[in-house]
Amino acid sequence: MHMKFYEFNLLITSSLKEEKLLEFSEKLISELQSFGDIKGEIEFKFRRLAYPIKKEGEAWLTTFLFLVKDVEMLDGIEKKLKEKQEILRYLILSKKEAKEEEKEVPKEDNLEKVNQKVEELLKEE
Repeated sequence: MHMKFYEFNLLITSSLKEEKLLEFSEKLISELQSFGDIKGEIEFKFRRLAYPIKKEGEAWLTTFLFLVKDVEMLDGIEKKLKEKQEILRYLILSKKEAKEEEKEVPKEDNLEKVNQKVEELLKEE
């Protein structure tokens, strides 16, 4: 079995208030754990979007590291993410094995790079 690290970036609809967001994230985490292990805490930040996505101008952003049990499981993970109407967009980035200090919380400059990449990808659509 070949395990590999990925960075997951999710934009979740702003229509979910904090209580519903927690319910949604707990359910999503339990579904994803059949594919691997989440490393560190999952935190959500409310962000204004550069342009509307599915008619929404704001969204919850979360970024977390995920250790996938088998690379072939990525198709199943993507299918799960696409099924969730609450997820406006997602981005999965392949990572080298995380250093101890990086496992806890993504650094703020990494978050900015991710935001830029998401915006670039969305402009291509």
